[in-house]
Order: sequence, then structure tokens, then C-alpha cells
Amino acid sequence: MPVSNKKYSIILWRISRQLTELIMKSYKINFKQAVKLLFTSKTYAMLEDESNKLWHFSALFLFKVLDNEQKTGLFEMPEVIL
Repeated sequence: MPVSNKKYSIILWRISRQLTELIMKSYKINFKQAVKLLFTSKTYAMLEDESNKLWHFSALFLFKVLDNEQKTGLFEMPEVIL
């Protein structure tokens, strides 16, 4: 069953908040810098598209993807064993 736009907005907000906190802590930057880093990332662009189903992953997993993107400049999803 697809997630409604309203429900997805709430999910996206919650994940974004968690990612922002992880970014601030890991990179030792302030809130404004962390939000800018997140919202300008390829990871966030992919997360915004509900059909990619990235919202199924934990914030910590998504942070690792984002961190790798920051280090390499590439958006890459690690192989996941389900």
C-alpha cells in the first residue's frame, strides 16, 4: 500500500530531523550548516522521491550513505541483504 503524501511528509520530516542531528554531531557543524548539507545532497534528493523507498531504511543507514556521498561525491546504496 503506498504512503499518502501527508503521511510521507511526516516520515520525511522525521528522517530529516534525525539525519540533521547525526550530521551536526558527526561533522561538528551547526544546525544551519547541517540542514544545508542535507538538503543539497543527492541522498536527500533520492529520499524526497517516495517511490525510491529509501524511507524504509534507518536514519543511521541513510547517514552512512550521505557520509559516503560527501567523501566520494557519489550517491551509492550499499548492497543490502534482506
